Amino acid sequence: MDTLSRSVLALLLILSTSWSLAQETVSEEPTAEPAPAEAEPAPTEAEQVAGDPELGPLMENVVAIADQLQTDIAALEENIQASRDSAEAGAEVLDAMLASVDKVHSSMAEESQVWSELEGLLERWEENRRNALERSETNPAFTDIAEQWQTRIERARDLQDQIITQRANSLALRRSIEDDREVVLAYYELGQADQAIAGLQRVSESLQSLNDNMQTIVETVNTVSAPAISN
Repeated sequence: MDTLSRSVLALLLILSTSWSLAQETVSEEPTAEPAPAEAEPAPTEAEQVAGDPELGPLMENVVAIADQLQTDIAALEENIQASRDSAEAGAEVLDAMLASVDKVHSSMAEESQVWSELEGLLERWEENRRNALERSETNPAFTDIAEQWQTRIERARDLQDQIITQRANSLALRRSIEDDREVVLAYYELGQADQAIAGLQRVSESLQSLNDNMQTIVETVNTVSAPAISN
């Protein structure tokens, strides 16, 4: 074999060896793994169930109703004693009692601001609960959030029941005052002030019962506005 042939053969051997090494290098490169599915992000602070700022107007309105009722009752107690010798003054006290009851009733009515605010909150909270349940399918952390929204909804439903009861109580008390009015005024005409005052005081006691119920409603609003605590 001449020198040229040997050179060509050596070149072919070098090229063959380089090709084999290149193939081995390619086959040893790791195969890229598929990217993991994007996980549901953890709940943000804003998504946690905490004190709801939108409860503020509801709280303010309920407290205002309760405070006004207490003020009315305090004034009535003074006016009852002052009306001992005057049928006209007694009639004014009865009118003031009716006006106080009417204010409570209208403040709790279905078309009232308190009722509308509460219904609006419940609608939004129901939506928040549904959203949390949907997100819990990919992130279990949202299960607890959905449960906390459910707790808040149940508290608000209790508040609704109390408002409905207060609405009915105020209506019943109004009818009672109207029934007692003629009797009280008749005692004034007879000159039996003690009997007339006793009748007014019975009405005042019923107003105090209405006031006690109003304070319970205020306490319930406080409970609704408190952050739900998970177990």
